[in-house]
Amino acid sequence: MGVWGPYPPADRRKTPCPSRLGQGTPNANSALSAGARQGHPRGEGDISPGPVISCRVHRTLIGLTCNHEPSPPPPGATRSQIRSLRGYQASMDAGKMGPTLKTHCSAQCLDVCKWLIPFILSCCVYFCLWIPKDQLSWVAALVKCLPIFCLAGFLWVVSPGGGYTRLLQGALLCSAVGDACLVWPEAFLHGMAAFATAHLLYLWAFGLSPPQPDVLLLIFLASGPYLILMLLHLEPDMVLPVAAYGLILMAMLWRGLVWGGSAGWGALLFTLSDGVLAWDTFAQPLPHARLVIMTTYYAAQLLITLSALRSPGPKTD
Repeated sequence: MGVWGPYPPADRRKTPCPSRLGQGTPNANSALSAGARQGHPRGEGDISPGPVISCRVHRTLIGLTCNHEPSPPPPGATRSQIRSLRGYQASMDAGKMGPTLKTHCSAQCLDVCKWLIPFILSCCVYFCLWIPKDQLSWVAALVKCLPIFCLAGFLWVVSPGGGYTRLLQGALLCSAVGDACLVWPEAFLHGMAAFATAHLLYLWAFGLSPPQPDVLLLIFLASGPYLILMLLHLEPDMVLPVAAYGLILMAMLWRGLVWGGSAGWGALLFTLSDGVLAWDTFAQPLPHARLVIMTTYYAAQLLITLSALRSPGPKTD
């Protein structure tokens, strides 16, 4: 039996519909869908047998229903018609959920922006109070570390708990220790060790799968010559620590780019910030270097922090 019942489309133009004549085959009544039975104007059990309703009529019935499960597709419907009907039902469900999802996303964005206000204000305080060089005091160290502490608190409040979030918080705290150490020149190696630990925690958070060695190769080709050039400007006792830090930084950049999203951009800005810092410290002083270093550094930490708000997972092709 086809979709039109025992009468093909060509015969329906010549033969009256069985539902009007009260005639039909004994199985025609069973061919009616449940939705057609419930919506028949005559009601009760007195239903005249007739052809199976078309998918267009069935979709119309679904559109008129509200808050209940739609009736199954007609028994005589083809497989392609059933797939089309299911897609229509899914689109209707998405349309009903659209306003709710938009409202929820708007509320979530407002909540995120609200908890980012302390970070923004602390950055403004640092740049307003900042003199071209750090003052050798604990107050200067605290002002410098305050934006990073705000990001760690932001993750504690906004981001759901999990291993990824905890690793980011640990990396932020290690970064704050590194910021404080770099205020005093004699503690430079301690600060570099703290930042190396932060990069290892970021590397752990981003994971090692998928490997994508082509990205790693590009990073080595782009950063390797710069690292070698920097090593030529160092004292002998600084070559090994700086080389080790550079390799850890390149590994973090590799995994950040593979992870994708804001984490990738954050890792890239972090590498840029450290590159400018290294050149300004060991090779040649640069104009406005401190402004570039701290702007890219805070932006990098913010972008990596925001990566915790999405479902963790590396990007896939």
